[in-house]
Parts: sequence; structure tokens; C-alpha cells
Amino acid sequence: MARGHRSRRQTRKPPLDPTLTASYELSLDNTPYSPKKFSADAISADRRRLYRDPVPLPTCDAPSAIPALNEDATLDWLGHSDGVFEPPQIGASAPDPFFLESDPEAGEGDGVLPLEEGATRYMTSDEPMKLWISRRDVYLGELLRHDGRGCYGRNRCESCPDGVDGGSANIRCLDCLSDAHVCSTCAVQRHVHNPWHRVQRWEGRAYEATTLRALGMVVRLGHGSDRSQCSNPILRPSFTVVDLNGRHVISVQFCGCDKAGNAGDHVQQLLRRRLYPATDVEPNTAFTFSLLAHYHIQSLQGKISMYDYYTSVERLTDNTGTQRVSDRYRAFMRVVAQWRHLKRLKRSGRGHDPAGVEGTQAGELAVRCPACPQPNINLPSNWATVSDDLQYLYMLTVAVDACFRLKRRMVSNETKDPSFGSGWGYFVEDSCYKEVLAEYKDQEEISTCTGLSAIDHANTKYSKGYAATGIGAVVCARHEFWLPNGAGDLQKGEKYINMDYVFVSSMRDWLVVKKLVSYDIACQWSKNIVERISKLPSHLQIPVPEGSISYPRDPRHSQYSLNYRLGCARTDGEGIERRWWWIQPIANSTKVMGPGMRQGMLEDQWGYSNWRKTVDLGSLDALLRLKEAEREYQEHKSLFDALTATLDPDRCREWEGEVEAWEANPAGHDDPYVVVSQGLTESETARELSKEEQAASALPGFVAVHSVSMLGFVTLGLEIEAQQRHLSDDAKAAIPSRLSELYERRTSLRRKVQRFRDLQGVYMPAASLILSEDPACRTDVQEVERIRLGLPSEISASRRSAICSPRLLEIEARLREGQCRSALQDLRGKLHTIHQLYSYKRLNVRNQGPNTRARAGIAHQECGKDLAVRRYRCARRAKLALSGPGDWEKELQVLEDGDIRGLEEDDPLSVKSKRKRRRGDVQDPAEGRRRMSWIWHSADKDGASDMIDSLRVEWLKVRARQMRWAEEVKLLPEEMRRVLATYRYEHQVWMSRSAAPPSTDPALKEGMVSYAVRQARIRSAMAQVFRRICLPVAESSSPSAVQDWDCEGWCVGSEGQEIAAEQEGLELMDYLMISQLDGEDLGT
Repeated sequence: MARGHRSRRQTRKPPLDPTLTASYELSLDNTPYSPKKFSADAISADRRRLYRDPVPLPTCDAPSAIPALNEDATLDWLGHSDGVFEPPQIGASAPDPFFLESDPEAGEGDGVLPLEEGATRYMTSDEPMKLWISRRDVYLGELLRHDGRGCYGRNRCESCPDGVDGGSANIRCLDCLSDAHVCSTCAVQRHVHNPWHRVQRWEGRAYEATTLRALGMVVRLGHGSDRSQCSNPILRPSFTVVDLNGRHVISVQFCGCDKAGNAGDHVQQLLRRRLYPATDVEPNTAFTFSLLAHYHIQSLQGKISMYDYYTSVERLTDNTGTQRVSDRYRAFMRVVAQWRHLKRLKRSGRGHDPAGVEGTQAGELAVRCPACPQPNINLPSNWATVSDDLQYLYMLTVAVDACFRLKRRMVSNETKDPSFGSGWGYFVEDSCYKEVLAEYKDQEEISTCTGLSAIDHANTKYSKGYAATGIGAVVCARHEFWLPNGAGDLQKGEKYINMDYVFVSSMRDWLVVKKLVSYDIACQWSKNIVERISKLPSHLQIPVPEGSISYPRDPRHSQYSLNYRLGCARTDGEGIERRWWWIQPIANSTKVMGPGMRQGMLEDQWGYSNWRKTVDLGSLDALLRLKEAEREYQEHKSLFDALTATLDPDRCREWEGEVEAWEANPAGHDDPYVVVSQGLTESETARELSKEEQAASALPGFVAVHSVSMLGFVTLGLEIEAQQRHLSDDAKAAIPSRLSELYERRTSLRRKVQRFRDLQGVYMPAASLILSEDPACRTDVQEVERIRLGLPSEISASRRSAICSPRLLEIEARLREGQCRSALQDLRGKLHTIHQLYSYKRLNVRNQGPNTRARAGIAHQECGKDLAVRRYRCARRAKLALSGPGDWEKELQVLEDGDIRGLEEDDPLSVKSKRKRRRGDVQDPAEGRRRMSWIWHSADKDGASDMIDSLRVEWLKVRARQMRWAEEVKLLPEEMRRVLATYRYEHQVWMSRSAAPPSTDPALKEGMVSYAVRQARIRSAMAQVFRRICLPVAESSSPSAVQDWDCEGWCVGSEGQEIAAEQEGLELMDYLMISQLDGEDLGT
């Protein structure tokens, strides 16, 4: 049964037990609200399921907690004589207040999301830990039994040959399956082929640790094939071997007789017994292949550090500190570095090449993406002559970025720690790279233009003591493969020369293929890139077609967005960020390594990452992506057709013509994805009103009632209101040393309020009496930020017309509308900056100092965001009070807490991203299916032209989404075909290597043939599985794309491989179902 396979036996749901239904006798007259939901639980017959059924309850209408206002009530509108307003009573008519009730601290949204229905709970299969608790004594007793002789209490050895008086049976092995006790002679004979086992001697009352060497074992090398005795052995009585179960000191005999020529030197004799020597000259320490292979996979998959792993092995040897253990950690580091390099050479076929290791070419040790276009490997013969609308099928899409976590301190040097083949893998060749960098020492960093330059400078300026402050790299953007020669160290920041050199080095193998480059700061990097590349050495100069560089993130750069570019399909450009996140656990380890060891470890990790991507891409990933693309394309096509059917066909053709012209030449046309007609902001509204007042003052008969105009009066009130918000926030967090400054600000604000009161007597004379009587409006208070100003929007609707002139109401209403737009614009800017700051901090910032600076910058932006939210809500309440409901609400909607999110975030009501994944949950959507908050596409809807302009942008975005999904549906079958073609090519390469191994040694030649055939069979098996899984879906999606998927003649494996491939296909649906379960079911 496949991993994670679950039985599908269904249990019929039993009828609800009536005795479990509670009887509720409630009087709703005494409850503040009616209960919405009660339920009763029932347990299934097999006690594996918990069923929950709703219980119907009698309902009645509870009295409303909101009193009905009686507008005809004739109450004292000034309030009581003591100035205290009493709350209205339920059922009684409420007074008509002078001021509207408002809470400047409260938002328009309650900030509470609807409660989710609880997921079905399982009584686990079924509470195994509770069952184990009751049997702890049994388990503990069995563990203690192993500290004695158990059932092997015999005194004489029963393993001795017949006729031989058995010795004392006092030796047992801790690593053998059997606990049988034997004598010393039999123990040595039993472990001739297992010399690294740990043994103990029974001393009458307890065991004492001993070794096979103490029992007389000698490991003999050089005569393993013929089992003959060496006539001239060379004894090493204290040879150290480190294995998975600890460190061992053994006696070793090297062959020194006349057969030593066939046996090899001491190093070869060790290697042929699967022992890796610590040194190449007179080795006295060796590490088993099992240990090295085990650590290798642990470091690749688990990212365990070398020090922690070796220390754990030492603890297995002695965890009490009572034994003197020789430190072999430095030797282990050297051996692991060599082991990594040899494995990469072996897998790339360098052992089968007559040129040997020294003939390795640049980037040859890298694992390449099988789905990316590779000329002469996986591209059809007519790929270069296809029509322009299909050229994206054979386009290489790459992503460029830098990571400042992968630093390296200035320790060691290239002499002490050389690189094993610089430029053979993923890093650029060091010597040429450093020569070019030496000519650009004074070059400035690339401007990020996203508000991160201050933090970037704050982190990169602390580069003293670091040989490298980070790494710049290039990856395949669609499949997240690290590219050969696509990585290089950064000395200080993200400079043009570093990123240019890394980029052109990675592109030399794809010169004839059309390329699309994604870079988060491409808007800056793409400037003058052709000129900069022309100044590089001749072997690094490559053509860069105009318009091939894209910037995937900022919505204000449509020409750089992958969502709007033709041929990008559903490439998000964020794959390199995910690769940085995958590699970051080893950053602390590589930071203190020498140059050669760090480079070797990073390249090994990247090679493993590429191989795992190859395995996933060749089995399930491509299938899931194609199914998803077909589903999303149909959905977005339906949405686009439905929207188009509601619009004027002539207008749609006009819009399509405009966007097609822009797609052909973005620089020569206006951006069609930007709403051109926006409403006036607060400052623009103030200017318009000022012009109107100037025009009115020039009319005959105009008399100014005060030196400050009515516009100046309202503007002063809004200014005081904003200062009150700032002062209120600062007063809450004031520290003793800043109190004097706070008092000065209050004094200054009080003067402004008093001036506002004077103007209020001119423009709102009827309100003077109320303002003098209301305690909240008094100015002789200490906390001046709490004074109620009495702006027209604060007065109740029934009293407002008698207090304020129509012109005064119009001025504030228009200013409030502009204030809403300004607040939204500020909010959008803050949200975008916060997202960029978080992304930068997560990927590049480490250690306390840089983290503190980054958090301070984020906190400052968060405060600005909260202030913009409060400003918008306050302005909108005032606008609603002055103008009432209307068409303006289509643009300036109610700002709920769930609406305050960036472009990269989705509606919290539709995405459950805060809890563990459950069956039926979906991942956070990308741009192609995202539900943006209304704050990002809000436009002025007051006029017909504005409505059409906003509708045009929305129609274009829907069109772009369905086009990208359509491209994805066509591109994925082509990538699948390329995967099979790459497997076929690699299969042929390995079979050709097996046919002509470059060695005359029969044993070595046989090993070469065996390894090559095994690698060819691996490609054959992977192709079988891939074809069996993906062919049905790809054929239904694009029949013409699977015409050359035939694997006959090369994709033929053994019977076991065919059965495995068939089983893989049969269990696919099980795997798909399991992948939708939560983390516990997935074993994560």
C-alpha cells in the first residue's frame, strides 16, 4: 500500500439518540439576545467518528436594543441644566441631540470576522498515546531487561564447533539482531564482516564495554577477493574508524606482499573496503561510506550542521565524559568536502570521460532543468521558425535576485581552503570575476526605488569583517532551478557589476533562445544594461533584446508586470525568493566557512534542490499544474465572456486595439492599466475652492465678513482635527523626558482652537450658545486634544441647516471627499511599503542590530498606516453626515478591517491562512485569481467618463488573466514534452558511456558500465512514470502536443520497474487525496 494510503470503508451514520437531545426551557425576555445555534453530539458505532447535529430551538423576536427615535418629540435640545446628557431608555422616544455621536477611535468595521464552522473532529485512531500511558510499566520493564542477560543466561558458549570445549559465554553485540552470548573467539569470527559493531562483556553483575580489537580482531586489507593470507602484512594497531554508531579503534593490516600491486596503496585498500581515509599520506583515520552517505543526505534534506552531526556521533561513543576521545572533527570536515565533490563528479559522468576530472567544462556539474528549452536536446527542429504568437513556447524565463543572508566572514583564504573546480557548477569562475570587479570598486548600488534604500544602506554599511555580504543568483523562473554559473558573491550591496556579471555568465548556454528576465528592481537595473554589458570581457558579452526584462511586483509598473506581458503564462517571478527561503537554514553554518568549503556546500545544496525539483517535475507537479491551468482558464474565460457581453462591442474593440498597441510597444504608448481620471485630493479640492472664492470676491457687491475666508475657517478646523489625532497618540506613549514637549504642543494647539472659536462666532453664530454650554467644547481644559470643535459635520442633521450656511456645508463636504482620497492614497503607499519592508527583512536581515533597525522602520510605517485608516474613517463619517448616501459611496466605500490589506494579500473571509490546512482549503491566490481589496481599484465614479475609465481597466485585467491562463494551458504540455525529450537524451548519453568506458582495469570497467546502465535505467523509469501519469491529461488538453511522447525503444525497464511505474499511476488519485489533508496526515 502506498505511503499514507487510508482505508475507504464508510460507516453509516447512526440515528441521533433522542436521549442526547437537551431540553431547553428558556425565557428570552430575560436574555440579551437569542441563542443562534445549539447542537447535540453522537458517537459512531466503531467509536471513530463524532457526529454533531443542530438542535432546533423555539425562537422569538427579542426587543431591539436600539431605540426608535421620535422626531416629533419636543425635548430640550440644549440638554439638562447640568450639561449631562442621559442615555435614552428602551422603548421611549430619544431626544434630538445637537451633536452627532461619534467615536474617533472606532472604525467603521467591527474588525470581527465571521466564525468558521468547526471541522469534523476524529477521535484519532484512536488516542494511541493514552493507550500507551497505561502500558508504560511494560515498556519500561522490557528496556530494563536488556540491561541484563535476559533469556541468554547460559555460562558456556553454544556457538563453538562440535568437539571444542565451549568458552565462557560472556560477550554480546549491541548491533546484531540476536542478543545471544558467545565466547570471545566466536564473537570475533561472527564479526569478520561487521568489525564496527559494539560489544559488551558480562562481568557477573553488570556489563562492561569492550571492543572487538580487545577480543583479538584484526581487519585485514588487500586480500578480500582471494581470502589468502598476506605474507608481509603492515600492522596499524590503533587505527580509528568512525561509523554511524560511533568511533572505533581497531587493528588494521595493510597488504605489503607481492600482491600489493593489485591491492593498491594504503588509500586504495581502504577505499575498496568502503573506508574513506582522512589523509592521502599514511592515513590513520577513516570514515565509513555509510557514515558519509548518511550525513550527506541529512545535511541536504535536514540542513543539519556538520558540527552537530559529528558531535552526536561522538556522544554515541561516550556520553559520560569519562573516556578520552580524540577529536576528528577537522578531518571529518575535509572528508565531507571531498565526498561532496566526488559525488557531483560521479553523477555528472566525469569518471566516464577520457579527459578525466580536469576536462570538466564550465557549469558541467550543475543539474539542469529538464523542462526549460535546451537547443539540440529537447527542442523540436522547427522551434526557431514558429509564428510570433507561439514563440513564447520556446522562451527561457529566468529570475534574478540577491540574498544578504548568505554572508561569509573574512576567515581562511583560497590557499588554505581552495575551491574544487571553480566555475564547474553554479558559481561563476572566481579569478575572472575578481579581475572584473577590481575595475569597478567605486560603483554605487542599484537603487531599489521602493523605500528600502535606507535599510539596505544600514545593513550593507556594516560590511567590515565580511569577505562576502551576500550572493546574487539567477534561477529558472518557471521551475525554480538554479542555473549553471548563475551565482556570485556580493562584496558590498547589490551593485550593477556583480549582477551584470552573474547574469551574463548564466546566459551563455542560451544565446540562441529568446529570454525573459524577471528582477524585482528591473526598472533600475534595465537602464543602460546593453551599454554596461558591452564593457565586459568579450567572452561575456551577450545580446539583450529590448523589452525582455520584467519587474513582477509593483502595480505602478505595468510594462514590467508578468501579469500583462504576452507569453508569460502564469509565471509569478517569485521562485527565486522561495529558493532563498529553502537555502537560508544553512546560512549560519556557511558564514564561518572558508571560501572553498562554503562554495562546495552551497553548490551541493543547490544540486540537491535541482534534483528534487527534477523528481517532482517528472511525477506529480506537472500534472497538478496542468489540471489547475485548465480549470482556471475555463473559469476566467467565462468571466471575461460574461463581462464582455454586457459592454458595447465597439468600445471593447477600441480598448483591445489600445492594449494591443501597448503590448507591442509599451514605451511608446500610455499605460492602459492605469485609471486616468481620478477624483480630486484634499489639496486639489482646496485649490479649486480657493479659485471659486477668488472669483466670487471679484463680483460686484461682495463684502468680506472677516479677513479669514470661509474656506480658511473650515481648513483650520480640519488641520486642528488632524493635530488632535497626532497629539492623542503621542500622549498615550509619552515618556517623562518628553512631557515638556507635549505641554508645549498642547499650548500651541489651544491657541489654534481659540482662534477657531473666534471664527466660529463669525461663520456659525447660532452655535455659540451651545458651544459655551457643552463641557466637551470648553477650551479651558488640560487635554486640549479632547476638545470637540463643533464642525458642521458634527452637528445633527435636524439642527445643521439652522446653524450653517449651505456654502459652509458644501465646502466641508468637498474637503472631506478630497480628504478621503488623500487618506486612501496614503494608506495604499503605506501598505505597499510595509510589504516590501517585511519581504526585505525576511530574506536579508539577520542578527540583532539589523533586525532592530528593520523593525523600527516597519513600526513607523504601521503607525502611519493606522493614522491613514483613522483619517479616512473620520472623513467618510463626516462626508456621510453632510451629503448622505449617494453615488460617491461607490468609490469611497466603508473601510472594514478586512479591507486593509496589500495587493499580495487576499480576502481573509475567503482564505483561511491563519490555521492548519484542512481538507478543502485552498492556498493563497496569486494575481491571476486574487480578490483585491476595493482600496486598490477605487476610482472617482461621479461622472460617466470616470466610470468608463475604471471599467476599461477592470475589463483589461480580466482579459489579461484569461490570456495568461490560456498561454499556461498551451505551455505546460510543451514543457511536459521537453521533460520526456530530456530524459531520452540523458538515457542515450548514459548508454553511450556504458558502451565505451575509458579504463583497462576489468573491475573498474565493470563498475563504470554498471553505474552508467543504472543511471540510464533511472531515466527510463522516470520517463515511464511521467508518461503514465501525465499523458491522459496532456492528451485531452492538447492532442497535437503529445504526438512524439512515444517511449518505445528506449523507455524499457525491468519487470520490477514496470510494476513500480504502474503502481505509481494506480495510486495517483490516493496521493492527490492525501495531499489535501492536513499536515499530520501528510507526516510533516
